[in-house]
Amino acid sequence: MRRSGMIAVVVFGLVGVFLATKAFALAYSEEGNKPQSEQNYVAWKGIMPVVNDKARILLTWVNGSEYFYYKGTTKELNVALGHFAKVEVKNHVVVLRPGPASRANAYKEPDSHNWNLHVVGGISRTRATDDVEDFDWQKDPVLTVYVGGDIDLGKLEIPKGVTLRAAPGLSDEAKKDEAAQKKIEAFVEHRKSEEKK
Repeated sequence: MRRSGMIAVVVFGLVGVFLATKAFALAYSEEGNKPQSEQNYVAWKGIMPVVNDKARILLTWVNGSEYFYYKGTTKELNVALGHFAKVEVKNHVVVLRPGPASRANAYKEPDSHNWNLHVVGGISRTRATDDVEDFDWQKDPVLTVYVGGDIDLGKLEIPKGVTLRAAPGLSDEAKKDEAAQKKIEAFVEHRKSEEKK
């Protein structure tokens, strides 16, 4: 009796170790701009006008890390920026990158978009930080804008309270566009100097 009990403990122990080393990722995507439920975004009060913006063309969700992709004009982006600045969070980080966007870092990214919103919830939130320089894993939502094409840097209206950052392009084409990168960096620096006045 003791021997069979001991064998059972060893077998269950090995099965437990095997299962504990397995990680299962859950993923979901939805094309279009079907309104999402506010109940899914209670951690970011006031975010629903950004989430459900009519310019949204896709959302992706992987273990709580959620991206919303938008395709629109500078005018539509300025409206979204105004809504983003009103979200009740500590940091309102807007990252400006040369466009076009890249598909390299996403579970399923649209072929063409101008900006995206990233929120970190669910089990992914365990990786989140308060570092405003961490564009991928920040606790507060991050809005990334791809400058060029339909998005005119000179016509952007950056609301008060937004923390603006410049970052390199992600697509092969954008990485080579040094002139666009320098314009974005100058825009961000000018904005910082204006805020100090």
